[in-house]
Amino acid sequence: MNNPLIAPILTMLKAQPHGLKEFDILKSLQGQFPEFSQLADDTNLQLFRQHFLIMNALYQLQSQLWQEDNLMLSIEATQIRLLSAKHLSSSNTTSVNNSPDAKLAAYYLDWNEYEKTDEADVVRLLDSFYNGVCHSGDRRSALKTLELTEENPSKGRIKQQYRKLAQQYHPDRGGDQAIFISLREAYEQLMLQAHI
Repeated sequence: MNNPLIAPILTMLKAQPHGLKEFDILKSLQGQFPEFSQLADDTNLQLFRQHFLIMNALYQLQSQLWQEDNLMLSIEATQIRLLSAKHLSSSNTTSVNNSPDAKLAAYYLDWNEYEKTDEADVVRLLDSFYNGVCHSGDRRSALKTLELTEENPSKGRIKQQYRKLAQQYHPDRGGDQAIFISLREAYEQLMLQAHI
């Protein structure tokens, strides 16, 4: 299926030779096409679908530009930009299918992935991400840092304990900055995993 976002994204890339961030593309598309912000009722599913459509367009464009024009579309986490042949080193001139992100490209080029992903799938993806960021050993350490004895404290309890200790260790009140930062790190980690 041809993605209708290919042409507008190519126009954006031509206008920004130093590259764009995916967020820039997202904001521009939302401004140009109101229906792009109406892909789902659920906020997380909406964002997934917008991201998927952008990445699908980018990977289709990457393949087309390489095959037809010998241009490389660099798709990186922090920057997306077109590279002409003179900017490519000999190590970068392998085909798109042999690139390290070929699996990622295959995922985004598969429309079934877009169609079959629902709200529950997005929640599982996000939970998997959050759990990967917050390892169980780190959780125990975070609980200890905030002096919490409960195994699964509520968000309210975490916030209450953080505020109590933050007042005690805040650098502006003569407290230790390293301890204060550790408290904040523990707070952020536990709040990601807390449910209520």
